[in-house]
Amino acid sequence: MHAVKQRPKLPRPLGLPLRLIPKRAHGLILSSILNKVFRNELVDGELDFLEGRVVDIKVSDLGLDYNLTLNNGAISEAGSGKSDLRITGSVYDYLLLISGKEDPDTLFFQRHLIMDGDTGLGVHLKNVLSAIEMDQLPLPADIRPYIERFIRVYENLPYLTART
Repeated sequence: MHAVKQRPKLPRPLGLPLRLIPKRAHGLILSSILNKVFRNELVDGELDFLEGRVVDIKVSDLGLDYNLTLNNGAISEAGSGKSDLRITGSVYDYLLLISGKEDPDTLFFQRHLIMDGDTGLGVHLKNVLSAIEMDQLPLPADIRPYIERFIRVYENLPYLTART
């Protein structure tokens, strides 16, 4: 029997500076970034099914979560009300998703990203994400090497390895 490699987790205290920033500010910044990253999908109407629905993006190892919605064709911060769907994962798992190093199906089926709430909405969102070529997203060329470098650092620092 071989040992299962544990997923790296950022020590929760490292997220403290981010938790000091008001949640609304986080949501505004994240929604602005997502509107740029998914601009083609937004223009093509591929995310219209999210109109008026609230998705809570929870970053477990940082202790942060963001309520986002689609409002008039744009991703926006949704406030602190009840969400229709919650997606929970670590910084590492979201980086793997954004970088295209792991596809959404793998991350969800292996329960690295976990969905709670409206499963129909969650499956639809997962299917849309699966159809997107992550390496074709309009991320600035100069940010891709930083994402790759952060993933490598994350994978190689022993204190980031989860303890169970």
